[in-house]
Amino acid sequence: MKKPLLTGGLVMILTAGAAAPTMAVSDSGATALPSTGAKVQVNAWHCNVYADKCSFKTSTKTLKGSRKYKVSKITNVATVKANGWQATLSLSPSGTYVSENARQVSWTNKNTWIADISGIADPGGSLNTSITTCSDGGAFKSGVKAFASACAND
Repeated sequence: MKKPLLTGGLVMILTAGAAAPTMAVSDSGATALPSTGAKVQVNAWHCNVYADKCSFKTSTKTLKGSRKYKVSKITNVATVKANGWQATLSLSPSGTYVSENARQVSWTNKNTWIADISGIADPGGSLNTSITTCSDGGAFKSGVKAFASACAND
C-alpha cells in the first residue's frame, strides 16, 4: 500500500529503499565508560520521507576522543516502532516481536569497538503512520560497563 504525502495541496509519492535518502531523522547519545577515558556512543537513524518502506540504522560505538576504542563486549539493540492508528510493522531483518507495531533486533560483538544494525522497516495501517527508531547500547571492558540510548522520531 502506497502512502501519499501532501505538500502544498499536491499529492507526491516518494519511495525510499535501502539506499540512504536525502532527508533523515536521527538522534545520538553518549555516556562515559568509567576508568577508561572512553565513551559509549549510540546512534539511531531512519528516513523521514517514504511511500512504502523506510531504511533504518543503529549503532553502538566506543571512542576515546575521536579514535576507535576496543572493548571486551559491545551490544546494540534496535527497536523500530510504527506509530499511528492501527499501525503495523514488518521488519527486515525480522527481529523479535514486541507488539503488532514494534520489533527489536540485537547484535553483540566481542573484542572490537562497534556493533551496528541496519535494515528496512515496512509500516502499515493508516496514512498517518510514522516511525520511531531507538538504539540502546552497552559496552564492557576490564570490569566496568556503560549504557546509552537514543531515539529518532518523525
